[in-house]
Parts: sequence; structure tokens; C-alpha cells
Amino acid sequence: MPPENSTEKASAEHRLLASIDLIDAAAACRLLRIETDDPEGAMQAMVRKDAIITLVQNGRTMVPQFQIDTERGRVFDVVLNLLKLKPCRMSNLRLAYWLTRAHVDLGGPPADRFGHDDATIVAAFRLYIEPEHQG
Repeated sequence: MPPENSTEKASAEHRLLASIDLIDAAAACRLLRIETDDPEGAMQAMVRKDAIITLVQNGRTMVPQFQIDTERGRVFDVVLNLLKLKPCRMSNLRLAYWLTRAHVDLGGPPADRFGHDDATIVAAFRLYIEPEHQG
């Protein structure tokens, strides 16, 4: 029996995506105060610059809302730092999962502390992505 059933993997991905507050590219552009006739293109340009986390849900580019500082109309600086550190082997879905699950050092999900405990979030993420070494 294969260790990973694709149906189970798709179901887990669907449940995870359902647990994250996602907005479409047009809504993200409005929150980021980006005026454009091509919201999808604007989001893809930000992705190419490692300036935003996007996920794909039902074939559509979606943006986790937790990364947007709605008061200032921009992506939280800590997201940019995390994207620079994120290993290429790590998917955005896995990053979003880590950001939305409780972390002992933060007393809750890292995304809930954006703009308040950024240095602690980055330090915790560095530990999370550090390769395990056998002693």
C-alpha cells in the first residue's frame, strides 16, 4: 500500500485551505490599495518578488488575509522576511499551515502576532526550517 494516498492528500489540503481566511486577488488589491485592471497579474508580480504568499484554491489564486496589514494597506514586513528565509522545498501551503497553527513561544498562531512579535516569529521559523541532524 503506498504511504501517501492522493485522495487523502487532496482532502487534507482542502481542509487546510478551508481553515484559512482566503481572499481573491481583487480583494487583496483593494486591501493593499493597488489600483489595477489585472488583479491576478498584480498578485503574480508580487509573488515573483517574494512579496506575498498566495495559494491555489479550486484553480484560483487566493491570498491568505492574515498577511495584510489592513490599517497601512501593505503586507506585514515579517511576511517578507519569512519568504526570504523559506527554503525552496517548502510550499506556500506548508508555510501558511505553520503560520496559522499555535506555537508555544507565541502563545498562539504566529500570524496572530504579526506586527507585535516579529523577531520571535522569525526566530521560531528559523528553528522550524533548520535541518535535523542525527547525532
